[in-house]
Amino acid sequence: MDNPVIYVAIIVAVIIGAMFLGRGLRRGVSRSGGRYARRTAEDRVNRMLDELGATLVVQAPELETREIVDGVVREQPRRFSILEEGEYGIRFVESDDAVVRLVDDGWGTRMQVVRSTERLGMPQNVEFWKDLRSRVASGAGAREIAVIDGPRHGFTRRDGDPSFWEVDDALR
Repeated sequence: MDNPVIYVAIIVAVIIGAMFLGRGLRRGVSRSGGRYARRTAEDRVNRMLDELGATLVVQAPELETREIVDGVVREQPRRFSILEEGEYGIRFVESDDAVVRLVDDGWGTRMQVVRSTERLGMPQNVEFWKDLRSRVASGAGAREIAVIDGPRHGFTRRDGDPSFWEVDDALR
């Protein structure tokens, strides 16, 4: 055991072993971190889509509901916009990052998101959509018009530049 070559060989073997172990360990940690990130992002996207799928039914004809929504949209021009064809836009970056449409419903007029642009890897505008629903409900309440939660709907992802989420055909 007095031979230094043995000690040098052991030290070299430990260094080389640590290099290989380090690479494998880094790869394993990176893979499991990637899986966790995808799973977490998927859960977050599902929560956002669930909230964007919430609808609001104003128990009034479309014309009266449109007056209420127009008033709310005009109060917040940085968040909301009036688009062509009677639709409304919710701004994240562009004025139509989410598109809201009024639809005749058996109970009145249903307000729903029909499209949401994907920004930063997921749909956006959830907080602004909650705010718009709340403000419309308050505006309807001020006119003594009843408001109820409508049916929730799902979305389908459409690829493009940028990608977007579109309401399933059943509730168009």
